[in-house]
Amino acid sequence: MSGAMATIELRPLSLGELLDNTFSYYRKYFFLFVGIMALPQVLMVTISVAVQSLRLTAPIRPAKDPTQVFAQFPAFITGLVITAVIFMVATIFVYSLVHGATAYALSEVHLGRPTTIANAFRSLRGKVWKLLDGVVSVILRIVGVFFLMMSAVGVSVGLIGAVSGLGKPDPVLILLLGFFMIVAMLATAVLGCFLMMRYALVIPALVLENITARQAIKRSVTLVKGNFWRIFLIFTLMYLISMSAVALLQGPFWVAMFVIGIKNGVMPLWLSLPMTITGGIGGAVSGPLMVIALTLLYFDARVRKEGFDLQLMMANLHQDTAAPAMPPAMAPAVPQEPAV
Repeated sequence: MSGAMATIELRPLSLGELLDNTFSYYRKYFFLFVGIMALPQVLMVTISVAVQSLRLTAPIRPAKDPTQVFAQFPAFITGLVITAVIFMVATIFVYSLVHGATAYALSEVHLGRPTTIANAFRSLRGKVWKLLDGVVSVILRIVGVFFLMMSAVGVSVGLIGAVSGLGKPDPVLILLLGFFMIVAMLATAVLGCFLMMRYALVIPALVLENITARQAIKRSVTLVKGNFWRIFLIFTLMYLISMSAVALLQGPFWVAMFVIGIKNGVMPLWLSLPMTITGGIGGAVSGPLMVIALTLLYFDARVRKEGFDLQLMMANLHQDTAAPAMPPAMAPAVPQEPAV
């Protein structure tokens, strides 16, 4: 076994060691990881600038005649829907590519092999649709649960309104319905968080094992068991770091916005454009931390649960990337999980 492949740590790591390795890789390969994150961020900033320039979401302006106010609703709703769809599609596409490329790049540097930004994105050749399938499948599961729970909240609100309109309402009944509504909202937040943790390792599994989206979802569920709280803490810490970086860069613009005031609820382009650009810079600088930490946790979970030769898996990945024209029948088989 080569010295490069001996650098991987085939032992369980504590949360402190995972975080230490995350920041160490981030510092050592700063330009690699930020470069991977920066390219798609340029796309996101460009889309955001284009949407803001078109003023698709211009607010409803007050008018003396109520019919003039209501006449603005169709255009407002249409612009809002178009903007939401554009950003949703762009975010899913960018997130899939960035997460997959970063996971591959980390696997290479983790084994001491040189890699570049171009190689990281090139490794996704033939996997883009699987990545999108995996990310969309996870989003639909989370959104489905959210709408299910929010429907319960809506029913509660409707019942409270109906009971309140029936003469003298029963305070106990209203209290019970209000309590149910609060419980449903809290349950929605907790369940949504649980599902995010449950599927946190889908992309590393998909990219590094070269499996389908459905298989990657099952692998993530298996590997997350026993690691839920570590993933939760990593999510929380990295999210706070990312939000702090973006807020630090965008803070002066938010202050300027409140100082000068905004007429008619529309932020001027000379203020919104630099705010968007600095937000993109903040995302590019802080974004890799989350992906690096989750990918390292993926490696650690496989060591804890399976203990098989991770170096062999990564060597097969490297061979697949180096020879993309290999017929499917000759491709290395995906390691199977040991029977319980």
